[in-house]
Amino acid sequence: MKWIKRTLRVVCATALAFILLAFVLVQFQQNLLRWRAERLMADMHRIRLYQSDWAYAQVLMYRWGAWGHYDGNCTPSNCRYAIHLNDVSWQEYEKEQSGAGRWLWDHPAAYVVYRWLGGRYTGIYFSFIVQDDTIWRTETSVCTGATPKVSSEDFSGYVLCVQARSQQALRESEDGGWVGDDDRLAYHPYYKVGQPNGCAGCISVGITYSTHTPQPEIDRLTAFKLSCLTSLISCKRPDELLPIAREMNIRNYTEPDNQPPTFAQSPLKPCDIPIWALGRDTTSVFVVDAIPTVEQEDPIYQKKLSEKLLVPEVEVEESRVRVIDQLKGTQAWLPGTVVDARTYLNRYTTPLPQMTETLSKGKRYILLSSEDYKGEDRILDVDSCGVQADTPEVRRELEMGFAQNDKLRGPELR
Repeated sequence: MKWIKRTLRVVCATALAFILLAFVLVQFQQNLLRWRAERLMADMHRIRLYQSDWAYAQVLMYRWGAWGHYDGNCTPSNCRYAIHLNDVSWQEYEKEQSGAGRWLWDHPAAYVVYRWLGGRYTGIYFSFIVQDDTIWRTETSVCTGATPKVSSEDFSGYVLCVQARSQQALRESEDGGWVGDDDRLAYHPYYKVGQPNGCAGCISVGITYSTHTPQPEIDRLTAFKLSCLTSLISCKRPDELLPIAREMNIRNYTEPDNQPPTFAQSPLKPCDIPIWALGRDTTSVFVVDAIPTVEQEDPIYQKKLSEKLLVPEVEVEESRVRVIDQLKGTQAWLPGTVVDARTYLNRYTTPLPQMTETLSKGKRYILLSSEDYKGEDRILDVDSCGVQADTPEVRRELEMGFAQNDKLRGPELR
């Protein structure tokens, strides 16, 4: 019996020592990852778009070279650089992607032990673009595993991922990543936010902000709470990882009973978007005179047009216009060209209070469109809130928006 007891004590002591060692190693990894992430974020927050120069970019590349890479050439004229920090489980996943196998993920029990020892499926990504000797773009994302409930049958839980990136215009046509809807630009014209579709097993939040966003606002949009990487109780909501997400009313659809408090906001006012923000984000801007035909002025014709186009919850009005000038975009038509302009009412089922989008005969307007047109096109699709009076004040506001656009060589960050 003494021998058995002695053996049991040795086995228990060895197991306890092994668990303690594993706990220390996992905690060391997570805290080291958090320490590096905090320093990377501090370096990121020192960047000033269009001001931070090639010398500072080289400092970042030298400091983070062990975790960074670039594709193609990297010169002061053009360089795209990315930095990845991740934990062991993320590295195992990347091995599987390259065909090297993933032991930790193939043994669910091992992953559960890793998770309860404080391990987090964690990835921090930061990238930037240098063009003409200065930094023009940045992107930051933080992804971390959210531990499921003890009673959950899902051993792996889900991944909480928040991304914030800069873009010269807040529109999808920039060939960057997913960009949110316009419906909140009346309240925060410098950024859009939303939850991209197609993210299985995760809660993903995307923030796209203008490259001319005031620096204090950029700091708020990228103030990640990196204690989520080391807390024994994992963060489960976007606002726990990025506090400003609470103001955005981002919902946690994975766990309906774990929702953040609703942040009080005024009713939507989509056409109270500042005109300079519309000018920044639109693709083409035309000055036109309205010359609708008798047929187009007939309400029955307009009703039939809306029914024909089958656009849910959007009423369409069509008016013939003569192009007087083009203020933005690739020149589509010579002055004097006559086209049909389609304007939109009741977008997003919300009345547009700013002004009617029906074009009155004989009046001059500025029309905004998200399309690039060719000379053979004869239909001008006008954006929601894209009908503006042709006044000096409107033109000044639009010019302010145009000035925020730049000529980035290559696509936006994704």
